[in-house]
Amino acid sequence: MSLHIALLRGVNVAGAGPVTAQALSELLETLGLTSPRSGPGAGDLVFESPERTGAELQALLESELHGRLGLRTDVYVRTAEAWRAMIAANGFADFAETDPGWLTAIFLKDAADRKAVGVLRAAARNQEQVRAESRQLYIAYPNGPARSKLNNALIEKTLGGRVTSRPWTSVLALADMLDS
Repeated sequence: MSLHIALLRGVNVAGAGPVTAQALSELLETLGLTSPRSGPGAGDLVFESPERTGAELQALLESELHGRLGLRTDVYVRTAEAWRAMIAANGFADFAETDPGWLTAIFLKDAADRKAVGVLRAAARNQEQVRAESRQLYIAYPNGPARSKLNNALIEKTLGGRVTSRPWTSVLALADMLDS
């Protein structure tokens, strides 16, 4: 068994079409994924799995979420080791220490195209910074992400694919869950 984190794109527990943390945990157990726990966000899950690749787990979860819960969403799976490596690869360590809520990790299915990352860097304003590493982008928003034009819609358009994002505080909370 290996420990994994799954991030569900655009999932909420209230409003239109909510899904409960309990329903997500029950689905994981039905699929043979053990010790499911909900993370800081509604779409953040930690679980153990028999030896399956992240791509296999992503496909399985996307299919079963739709088939069993009627939820069409993208799922981004990382192993515990990949999650820790992603944290270690953060090029904004000082910013993460002082303003972790204004540092965002953007999760991708595949590594970002370098030209697209360059376009995102050119779109950055007000001292915003973008870095790419493996299947993640790191964006530092010194003035906060709320009014930034460097948002998920622009990122998805530029990259040509869907993404999900988490504030650094959630990234660290999920890392703590891996160790508990």
